[in-house]
Amino acid sequence: MAVRTVAAGFVGACAVGTMSLVGTGGASAAPLVCDAANNGQVNRVVGAGSCGARAQGVATAHAEDRSGAGTAVASSLTYGRANALNTAPGSTALAGARSGGTSYSFSVGPGGLSVAQARTGGTSVSVAGIGGAAYSGEGGVRCSGGAAAAYDSTTGTFCFGTGRTYFTNVR
Repeated sequence: MAVRTVAAGFVGACAVGTMSLVGTGGASAAPLVCDAANNGQVNRVVGAGSCGARAQGVATAHAEDRSGAGTAVASSLTYGRANALNTAPGSTALAGARSGGTSYSFSVGPGGLSVAQARTGGTSVSVAGIGGAAYSGEGGVRCSGGAAAAYDSTTGTFCFGTGRTYFTNVR
């Protein structure tokens, strides 16, 4: 339990710290926001930026592209809460949640790919920095590339690091 708490705190701190450094991204355009709840679906494309949110059943989904040249997609099902935020051009944040799970996916550096898939009441968090890839969901976590962090409460696994140096409790 202590390892899970520390890992969740670390990944959360990474996301908050990175967001405070990045701010609203390099683009001057207004953010694209897609919010969906209870069988709703919203898709928006403006220039090279896009977002999409879909909530099936009693669920919520929030996707936001602040870069003007990236993608954020959130999809939820059966009391799920999915949240995707992209702040960097050429990056993608994908979030999915089902069965009461909550997911948070952040892409905060150019060329980043962040995927968070929560299930069965769990929480999944993924943060992709410059050229990084972060995955949290079915089967645990994976981090690679430039900078990445991920945590999955269902499996109790985490990873974080930059470049070729990563720390993880995955065996």
